[in-house]
Amino acid sequence: MKNLINFFFSFDKLMKEKLVIAFFWLALIIAGLNFFSEALSAIKLGPLAAIVEFVIFFGSILLTLVTLRLVCELAVALFRINDNLSPDGGKSETANIDPIVEARKAAEAAAMRARDLSKTAGEKASAATKGAVDKTKSATESVKDSAETAVETAASKTKEAASSLKISAKEKTAATTKTPAKPAATKTSTASKKRGRPAGSKNKTATAKKQASKTKTASTSAPKKRGPKPGSKAPRDAQGRLLKKDGTLRGKPGPKKKS
Repeated sequence: MKNLINFFFSFDKLMKEKLVIAFFWLALIIAGLNFFSEALSAIKLGPLAAIVEFVIFFGSILLTLVTLRLVCELAVALFRINDNLSPDGGKSETANIDPIVEARKAAEAAAMRARDLSKTAGEKASAATKGAVDKTKSATESVKDSAETAVETAASKTKEAASSLKISAKEKTAATTKTPAKPAATKTSTASKKRGRPAGSKNKTATAKKQASKTKTASTSAPKKRGPKPGSKAPRDAQGRLLKKDGTLRGKPGPKKKS
């Protein structure tokens, strides 16, 4: 069966009259089946007519294949007759181009181009990724370097500031120990003198009046109570009772008894 299919689709050898016999019988069978199906449909036997039409469908496929092969063989036979009639065997009239071979070559060239393009695209993509990675690495390294330099400069500045503060503190302490404190300068009153009595002078009449008023109030005030002066500690015995200067007990305050 495989040999028949290969022989049918290749034109190495022609089938000639065998193909004509197959074409005749297929055409005859299909035409008879068409008439038979029409007769069944006329008798109102539709299901049988459908089965016959199903068979006609596959027979028509075979008939078309045989007719195509027959037409192609007729064309090949005509070309061979032309070659036989020509003096050089038709070599001058035929082109040295095999369409099948040329199609294969074109397909192989397209495949090679596609492979080359895919390789170049992969190389470009890998190079781009490597460049991006290198750029990111360089950027991170530069950022690290700048950060380290900034930290170093900040540390150096802080060290310098601390050393300067220490030096200034030492200088201040040395200056305070060496130089004695200067007395405060007396302020001179530059304001204009006011009219009236100068500051610091006392009015004798006013002081005399104040002293007279103080003596009057002292005379009019109540008599002083007996006892120790305020601020002095009065002598007391062991029981806490007040004592006189001679060491005797003092009497309780109150009105004296009449003798």
